Amino acid sequence: MTFSELCDEIIQHYDDARDFAKILKAVYLGEFEHIKKENMEKYNITEKDDLLFYGKNRPIFKSLTFFNEIPVFRKEEDSILFLKDIGIPPSKTLNSLTYEEKIKLRNEFLNISKTIIPREYFSHVPKLIFGKEYYFKDVCLKEYVSALNGIYKIGNKRKVIELIINRKIPEEKDVIKYRKILAKRINLFNKKLDDYEIRNFNINFNGKNFKCQYIYIRQTVWDKILGLFGEGIELKYYPTLVNIAYSSKKIDFLKPFFIFIDIDKNISVYARVPKLLYLKHGLSLNYLKLKGKTTYFGNWERDKFWKIIEKGSL
Repeated sequence: MTFSELCDEIIQHYDDARDFAKILKAVYLGEFEHIKKENMEKYNITEKDDLLFYGKNRPIFKSLTFFNEIPVFRKEEDSILFLKDIGIPPSKTLNSLTYEEKIKLRNEFLNISKTIIPREYFSHVPKLIFGKEYYFKDVCLKEYVSALNGIYKIGNKRKVIELIINRKIPEEKDVIKYRKILAKRINLFNKKLDDYEIRNFNINFNGKNFKCQYIYIRQTVWDKILGLFGEGIELKYYPTLVNIAYSSKKIDFLKPFFIFIDIDKNISVYARVPKLLYLKHGLSLNYLKLKGKTTYFGNWERDKFWKIIEKGSL
């Protein structure tokens, strides 16, 4: 069961939490336009102009290093040097910056971003860096949902339901526990990524051809057993891993990336569309029977997958 399906369960069975669960589901799926204004006011969700980097209460240098929409910094030391050069203490958090400091960081990051992206995308870069951000109890709404989803993934379904029903912020110890488990999965995945061949195929969307990259993973019974003991990668972590993959030099940050996992009779599909492609071309993968918006997931029949591989296009 995904976090989206968990929200559906709450919507169906808990009347008092229905509207709040709908908001969280929309955030999880990246469908902010589905959040009703009256529900935002009802739950004191505020909107403000803000930097869009992830990790609002973590050191800024970490937020910049892991911002892989435009992977300017692949090493923490490079991010630290950049911040020192523009006069912003790397150890400060995004939430602790003044508005003037946020604007300065936006402008400087925008300038350095233009050194690594094609000119045709320049006009869309500012929308990735600065824009509307939503806050619930002074916590970034996206990060709140991410924390709930993480706690759910490590097996605390009842706790997540209670947090949503009571509209509470998770305890830091639970979030840290998830981060530690996720960090282990990230390390395992990065090792896989080093070994796997990055292959290519094309998709057609609105009359345009887009080159895509993918890896194919055949999951064995042994892989499933390893997952039970924390030494493998369970499927539930791949929506996060398909995003993190863009931090690797092997993955082109301007091409959609797919992870195909051959398991039982189906292919589990996890995919990511770079936001620059979405902003410029409106590229969506929903027509491929995948759920989400920029990050996608779903299941295909094995025959459909092999036809794509044989044809090299979809």
